Amino acid sequence: MIQVMILTLIILSILRILLGPTIWDRLLGFNLMTSKVSILIIVLAFIQDASYMLDIAITYTLLSFIGSIFIAKYIERRELS
Repeated sequence: MIQVMILTLIILSILRILLGPTIWDRLLGFNLMTSKVSILIIVLAFIQDASYMLDIAITYTLLSFIGSIFIAKYIERRELS
């Protein structure tokens, strides 16, 4: 049941990415989506009792954070030019 709720939130985040009027709204949707995917991986790790999935969730979260920082820096530099 919780997986369905998280998947619904992921779909809503994807809609924010697709429909966001500004690039900053799309970046916010990307951050929302990646955090919800991380939460989904953690919930699945708890349900399946698979500790290796927690390592995957940590790696995915760190990569999405770094990706968000790089995208924000790129957008900021592009707007200043």
